[in-house]
Amino acid sequence: MSEFIPPYGALPYIQTHFVVAGNGRIFEDRLIARTRKKTKGVIRKEVVDLSWEGGQIADRLNHDSNLKSLLTTVLLEEGDIRIDPTENGIRIYGDWKPEYKIEMSKQAIEAYDVIAGHVKSYLSELGK
Repeated sequence: MSEFIPPYGALPYIQTHFVVAGNGRIFEDRLIARTRKKTKGVIRKEVVDLSWEGGQIADRLNHDSNLKSLLTTVLLEEGDIRIDPTENGIRIYGDWKPEYKIEMSKQAIEAYDVIAGHVKSYLSELGK
């Protein structure tokens, strides 16, 4: 009898998740969303435009001009941001990062906080 042992260990990548409490599966089609960014430049890359696509929460996030200006500085370091409802909460997360780049800027934390605030207020409106 042989046992399969993979030839590699855990990969040195980390993905940070921010979670808003609540049952997101009930409103899954309304709460799922992700950013789409348009960049320019190769060496000095910059985000020139971005939008949210997905359910109704995406419309709300697209109308927040302060969040949009904040995300233009954040998306290069965080990658696309996604909102993913689960049974125990609504996850908000960016791309996988190598362990040595796990730092998160103040602007990124603020952006995640603003997104979480929109999700919370949207959930409270749906609960009424």
